[in-house]
Amino acid sequence: MDGFEAALRCIKPRGTIVLKSTTASSRKINLAPLVLDEITLIGSRCGPFKTAIEVLTQKRINVKPLISGLYTMENAQKAFEEARKTENLKILIDFQSG
Repeated sequence: MDGFEAALRCIKPRGTIVLKSTTASSRKINLAPLVLDEITLIGSRCGPFKTAIEVLTQKRINVKPLISGLYTMENAQKAFEEARKTENLKILIDFQSG
């Protein structure tokens, strides 16, 4: 089972799946669950990672103003609640602390 199939099994009706993937092979996908459960599917494409990592490493961009909150894994539920608020730009979960 791939990530998309796993997401389809876990998603609640009227939920949203963000599809972040590039695949080299074609596959048959049953789209019925998307229609029947009114699932929203959003594609997310990334840019040039090498350039982005370079810019971040060199601290040429201050990303701190873009971060609305930082939560530990123990507070992940609160992080997701905050991430749903439109006034928050980026919510982070620190999986190493706690």
